Amino acid sequence: MQKRRIFALLLAALLLGLSALGCTSAKTKQEQRVIGTCAGYDVLYEELRYLTLTYKELFEDTYGEGIWEDPVTTEKYRKELEDTVWDMLLNNYAVLSACDTYLPKKNAIEDEAIQEAVDQMIEEMIASYGSKKEYRKALEAYHTTEHFLRFTFGVAQLENELIYALADDWELMINNLEDFEAWLREGNCVYVQHVYIRNDAGEDVDENRAKAEQARLDLIGAENEEQINEIVGDKRNEDLQPSPYYVVKGVYVSEIEDAAYGLDFAGDVSQVVETEGGFYVLVRMEDSTEILLSKLTSLFSDYQNTVVEDYVEMAKQTLRLELNEYGRSLDLLAIE
Repeated sequence: MQKRRIFALLLAALLLGLSALGCTSAKTKQEQRVIGTCAGYDVLYEELRYLTLTYKELFEDTYGEGIWEDPVTTEKYRKELEDTVWDMLLNNYAVLSACDTYLPKKNAIEDEAIQEAVDQMIEEMIASYGSKKEYRKALEAYHTTEHFLRFTFGVAQLENELIYALADDWELMINNLEDFEAWLREGNCVYVQHVYIRNDAGEDVDENRAKAEQARLDLIGAENEEQINEIVGDKRNEDLQPSPYYVVKGVYVSEIEDAAYGLDFAGDVSQVVETEGGFYVLVRMEDSTEILLSKLTSLFSDYQNTVVEDYVEMAKQTLRLELNEYGRSLDLLAIE
C-alpha cells in the first residue's frame, strides 16, 4: 500500500546492506569533488553518482533491461532520469534545512550524539557482514562511499530528532498517544483491505484495469467477511496484506485516502483507484476498539514520520541547488 514516504527510497537502499569501512579507492579524490552547494552545504560528486547509478538501474527494472545501451531509448528516458536525480539530490539538504529551522543547534549533523549514533549503525553493519572485504564489496556494488554513507545515516538520525522537536509544540504535531487516539476517533482513520493489480513492465494497462474492475465486482458480491478475505487473499492480489489496516488521514497518498474516506460502512467497496504503479480496490472492514488499540503505537509512529516529512517537504520547496562549473559540465549518462 502506498504511504506518503518522501525520502524512504534513498535510505532503504542504503540500509539494506551497506557498511562504511575505510575505503582507499583511487576514486576517492573524484568522489569528494564539490559539484555545488545547497542550503549552505557542499554537495559532492559521490552523492550525484550514487543517485544516478541507482536510478539508472531502477529505470531498467521499470522500462526494460538495456535501455541505456540503445541510443534511442537512452534519449527517450534521459530527461526523466535527469529530473528524478536532480530532484532527489535535494532530499538530504531539505532535512538539514528543516533541522536548521526546528532544532536548536545549527549544523546538527556534526553533533556528538548524532555521530555516535552513526558509529553504532556502522558497527552493526560490520557485524552483519563478517569481513571488511565483504563490506567493501557492498559499498562498491551499491555505488557508494564511506563518506556518503555516514552523511546519509546522519541525516536519517536527524529526521528522528525532528520528531521530538516538532512534538514539543502541539500546533506542529500531536505529541501523545491519548490525544492521537482521540484524533483518530474523530473520523481520521478507516479500517480497510484491498486488492492490488500492479502494472509491470510490458503489461497491458487496460487489461489490468479490467482485472481490477472484476475484483471490485467480486468484492461487491461477497456476502460476508470470510468471502471478502478469500477474494483479497487470492493470487491476483499483488500486494497481499497479512491483515486489514488503518488508512490514517495524511499518511497515505491522496488517491488511497480519498477512496478510503468514501467508504461508509463495513463491506462497502471503492471504485477502482488508479495510482502510479497500478490499480487498487478498497473494501472497508469491521473494526473495534481492541483492534485500534493493538495498532495504535505503530499508527502513531507512521503519523509522526509523515508529519516530519511534510515539514521537510516544505523546506525542500525553498531549496535551490547551485551548481559550480564542474557540476554544470557533468552528463549524468556518462557517470560510471
